[in-house]
Amino acid sequence: MKFSLLRRRKIAFLFLLGVGIPSLALSYLAFRGIRNELAFLEQRWLDEHREISRLIGDTLAQHFTRVDQAFGSAIANRDKSQPDDPPADLTNLRGLHPLVEEVFYLENSAVELLAADLLFLSDGSIETPQAPSWPSPAADRLRSGQEREFQQRNYPAALASYQRAFAAVSDPALKGEALVAIARVQHKAGQLDGALTTCETILGEYGQVNTRAGTPLGPVAHLEHGSLLLETADSVGAFGTFIDLYERLVDGEWILERAQYDFFRGRALESINDIASAAMSDIRAGSGQILLPAVESKESERRQRTERLLLFQATAGEGLNARLARSSGSQTAGGNRFTLESGGQTYLVSLLGRTDSEPGVWGLLLDAGYLRDSIVARFIVGQVDSATTDWAVKDRDGATILARADPPEGTISLNATFAGNFPPWLIEFYQRPQNQYKRLLASSQSVYFYMFLLIASILIFGLILTVRAVTQELELARLKSDFVSTVSHEFKSPLTSIRQLAEMLQAGRVPSEDRRQRYYDVLVEQSSRLSSLVTNILDLARIEEGRKEFQFATVDIGELLRDLVTTTEHRMGHEGYIVEASIEERLPAVRADKDAIAQAISNLIDNAIQYSHDTKQINLRAFASDGSVTMAVEDFGVGIPDDEIDKVFDRFYRGGDALTRSVKGSGLGLTLVKEIVEAHGGTVHVKSRLEEGSTFSIKLPVITEQSDAKDTDR
Repeated sequence: MKFSLLRRRKIAFLFLLGVGIPSLALSYLAFRGIRNELAFLEQRWLDEHREISRLIGDTLAQHFTRVDQAFGSAIANRDKSQPDDPPADLTNLRGLHPLVEEVFYLENSAVELLAADLLFLSDGSIETPQAPSWPSPAADRLRSGQEREFQQRNYPAALASYQRAFAAVSDPALKGEALVAIARVQHKAGQLDGALTTCETILGEYGQVNTRAGTPLGPVAHLEHGSLLLETADSVGAFGTFIDLYERLVDGEWILERAQYDFFRGRALESINDIASAAMSDIRAGSGQILLPAVESKESERRQRTERLLLFQATAGEGLNARLARSSGSQTAGGNRFTLESGGQTYLVSLLGRTDSEPGVWGLLLDAGYLRDSIVARFIVGQVDSATTDWAVKDRDGATILARADPPEGTISLNATFAGNFPPWLIEFYQRPQNQYKRLLASSQSVYFYMFLLIASILIFGLILTVRAVTQELELARLKSDFVSTVSHEFKSPLTSIRQLAEMLQAGRVPSEDRRQRYYDVLVEQSSRLSSLVTNILDLARIEEGRKEFQFATVDIGELLRDLVTTTEHRMGHEGYIVEASIEERLPAVRADKDAIAQAISNLIDNAIQYSHDTKQINLRAFASDGSVTMAVEDFGVGIPDDEIDKVFDRFYRGGDALTRSVKGSGLGLTLVKEIVEAHGGTVHVKSRLEEGSTFSIKLPVITEQSDAKDTDR
C-alpha cells in the first residue's frame, strides 16, 4: 500500500512537472493574448467611431462649403442694375439647395429676408401703393350708385350705376372695386345667381388685384361666394369654397400681413366648422373633409417656419452685428458659421462676407431639420454597423434629436462634437452588449482563443489519460500482487500435500493397501493440478507474446467432449460432482488444436466446479447451428453480478464478492479460454444471474468445402 501511494505521487509529480506546469504557462500566455485581443477590438471600435465622427464632420463641412460657394457666386455675379433680380435668383437657388432655410441681408441692425416663402408678413411691413383715382365720369356714376344703394335702397338703379362705372374704367383695381359693389347690390336685390356669377368673375380675373386699401380681392370674393352658396342651400358647394380659400391661404397665394391672414383664415375655418356641424352627412360625402387635416398640418408647419423667420428678422440684427464685431478679421470666402440664440430660438448661420460695393453682409440660415434628417442621419446609417452599434445625436441641452433606437442599447464608447462645434450637436456611439468571445472568434486574431482551447483540451486530455494510466497501473499492480499471492498459495497447497503423502509412503506408515492406493490417487490429482496451473500460465504467456503455435487438425467435437466428461467424473467424482452431458449425435467437424480446445473446455468445467458450491451438478451441452458448433458449460452456483460480466475475461480478475474471492484460482483460466477461442476464429459468451448460476458458451466455425480447399492449397 505504501509502495502504491509513493508510485501514485511520483506519477502525479512527473505529470505536473512535465505537462501541467508548461500547459498552465502556455494557457496563461494564451489567456493574456485573448485579453489583449479583446482590448484591441475595443480600441478598434473606438477608432472606427472616431473615424465615422470625423467623416461626418468633413461631409458637413463639404456641404456647407458648396452651399456657401454657390450662393456667394450668385450674389457676386448678379446684375446690380436690376434690383429685383437678386431675390428671384436666390429663391431659385434655394430650391436647388434644401439645406438653406433662408437667405438674408444684414445692414446695420436691419435684417432683410430675400428668398422667404412665408405664410404671412409682419404687420405694417407691406407698403400700400398710391391708389388710382376714379376718372370724373366714372366717379360720378360710382357716387350715384352708392347714394341709391345706401340712402335710397334702390338696388336696381344702384346696380345700373355700378355697371356703368365698371365699364368706364380700365384700371384692374378700380374694376375690381366696381365688381365688389355689383356683387353686393345683387346680393341685396336677391339676385343670387347674378351675385355668384360676379364673384366667380372676380375670382377668375381679379383674384390677385388689391383694393385701394391694400386688401387682395381673392379672399374677399371667396367669403362672399361661400355665403351666397349657403343662401342657396348648397352646403357642399359652400364648404368646398371655404376649404379652397383656406387651402389657398396656406399655399401663400396672396401676400398678406399677419392680421389680414388671421382674419381671412378665421372666417374660413369658422364657416367650415359651422357648415360641418349643420350638415355633417352631406359634408362627409365631399372631398373637403378629407383634405382639411392635410391642409391644417401644412399650415402648422408653415406657420412655425414663418414665426421663426419673422422672429429672426425682428431680433437677430444686434446679435449678428455683435458676432461680426468679434470675428471681423475672419471674414473669408469660406464663410463664418456659428450658432445664434435669438428670441428663444436657435439659428444655424453662415455669413458669406461683405462685398466691395455693398455696405451690408449677406448670410444664410441653414435648415437644422434637413441637416439632421437628410444628411447626418443618412450618413450615420450608411457608416455604422447597426448590429453592433447604437448611436444618438443630442443638442447642447442633452435632449435627443436623432437616434437609431430609443433608448440606445449598450454603453457609450465615444461622444464627439462636429468640426468647429457647428452644428452644436453631440454624437454618441453606444457599443451594444455582445458576447466578447463570440466577437473574438469572428476576428482575425481568433488564433489566440483556439490556442487556448487546444492547450486546455490537451491539458484535460493528458490529465484524464494520466489518471486512467495511474488507475490501471495501480489496479494491475494489485492484480499482479494478488496473482503472485494466489499462485504461491496454489503451488504451495498441492506441493505440501504431495510432500506429506510421499514422506508417509517413504516411511511405510500407510496401514493398508487401500489407503496406499488412495494416497497414490491424491498424488496424481495434485500433480495434475500443478501441471494444469503451470500449463495455463505458460500458454497465456506464449499467446500474448505470439509464440504459441496451434496444431490445427480436423477434430470430432463430440468425441472430445465425451472424453473430457469421463476424465472429469473420474477426477472429481469422489467429491460428489456430476457432469450431465447433452451432446448431439454426428456433430460437424471443426478445424482446431485438439489439446487447446480441450484445455479451454476443461478450464470452463473447472471454473464451474469451483463456483458451484452446494449445487454440484454441471451441464455440458453441444449442438450445431448456423454453420458453427456451440459448446456450453452451465453451473448452478453463485453467478456473476451484471457489472462484473464484462470483466471476467480480464487477466488476474477475481470477483469482488467475498464468497467468490475465497475460491482458489489464479484468475487466468477464463482469460486463456478467450485467447484460445479467438485464435480459432470463434467467440465466447457468458450469461449469468446472481445466485442462479452461469453459462459459458464457446462457438467455433465448422469445416466447409471452402475451408477444405484452403487447407488443401496449404
